[in-house]
Amino acid sequence: MSDSFATTRWTLVLAAGTDQTGDTGPASRALAELCRAYWPPLYAHARRRGLPPVDAEDSVQGFFDRLLRLESLSTARRERGRFRSWLLGCFNHYLADLHDHDRAQKRGARLQASLDTEAHEAAFASAASPHLSPDHAFDRAWALALLATVTTRLRDEYQGAGRASHFEMLSPALAGRDADTPHSAIAQKLGLSEPAVRVALHRMRQRYRQLLRDEVSQTVATPGDIDAEIRHLLAALAMHG
Repeated sequence: MSDSFATTRWTLVLAAGTDQTGDTGPASRALAELCRAYWPPLYAHARRRGLPPVDAEDSVQGFFDRLLRLESLSTARRERGRFRSWLLGCFNHYLADLHDHDRAQKRGARLQASLDTEAHEAAFASAASPHLSPDHAFDRAWALALLATVTTRLRDEYQGAGRASHFEMLSPALAGRDADTPHSAIAQKLGLSEPAVRVALHRMRQRYRQLLRDEVSQTVATPGDIDAEIRHLLAALAMHG
């Protein structure tokens, strides 16, 4: 997912804001990837604001279409701060103006994205924090989507190196907890010694942290903002409404 996710970062989003090649150009493709990556937090935000599933789906799809049609991406500036905050601010403005737009227009959105709305609604319905405010729901869903992206990137790296079995056996311990499977059993299945398993776990966690920082770095204004953004997202994950 690392290649596709790159199109949602500040640099390419800014490029999309100046692209004039139409529905099949880089702007449309970038927005399609943007929609895939950030649909869950925006959908969660819309649902927490009281929109029923169909209207929440329409509002998110219409929002991304509007970004392209109205060239709203040209207003994005990395130096303004966190991409997360910019995107949520734009979405809230869109929701406030929604009554001025024909709902049929939103259903005709031109984004080339395949979205599993049922899965997003199921994730929303099963959330551990059903009473979160719309903004907190957005941040929590954003954090979950970001961690899923990092995990996918890490898995792809291991698979590319021919070490898919290592990832499957070791990844349950990524969060810093011991895996359910004892190290001795992991060592036996992977043909490693127990000390080698501990080293492999340490390296996997280290790489996970590096990828996490890399993903977050693409959504903040300066490297100095990375740690604060990570702390904010970890706090969002801990929220219970």
